[in-house]
Amino acid sequence: EKLNYNIKKGEIIGIKGVSGGGKTTLMNLVLGFLSPTSGSIEIDGNELSLKNINSWQKKIGYVQQEVYLLDSSIAENIAFGIDFDEIDFDKVNLVIKQAKIDDFIKNLEYGIKTIVGERGANLSGGQRQRIGIARALYFDSEVLFFDEITSALDPETENEINKTIKKIAFARGITVFMITHKELSLGFFDNIIKL
Repeated sequence: EKLNYNIKKGEIIGIKGVSGGGKTTLMNLVLGFLSPTSGSIEIDGNELSLKNINSWQKKIGYVQQEVYLLDSSIAENIAFGIDFDEIDFDKVNLVIKQAKIDDFIKNLEYGIKTIVGERGANLSGGQRQRIGIARALYFDSEVLFFDEITSALDPETENEINKTIKKIAFARGITVFMITHKELSLGFFDNIIKL
């Protein structure tokens, strides 16, 4: 209610608040999954509506706390929805490094062709989250939404992934929204929305 906020392209925005405080609802509004009951969401001066929602959502990468994985290879889960023969494996290997999961994958017998199991049963929670991050990076999204993506990671890996996200966001001019329950650092975020 009564939230008025301007976000510039390339900013990294933290969203913090108590459980049930509206963090995910706010993210779902900006993603276009929900419509506001009053007020509006504008992108580059254009109100988000049914007319332009598809073009907006094509620019978005969204990583949830529970990453949905198919019972297929790591490569297919990163290049989600692309036929195996059309996957850019050089790009898959690049985003694997950026998501800090390359050490784990290079020790697997079948590497990126390893089957993850139903819902990623053969992976830890942190490995599933890093595959979700790699997926968002693979599709060159202009806006990235992360919902508690580092919750299953140890502090060192979390710090490395945060550094990578900041570096990629700066290099590509990507706007990042990140929901977190953890203490937030203004050294990482450009702005923090507290709900």
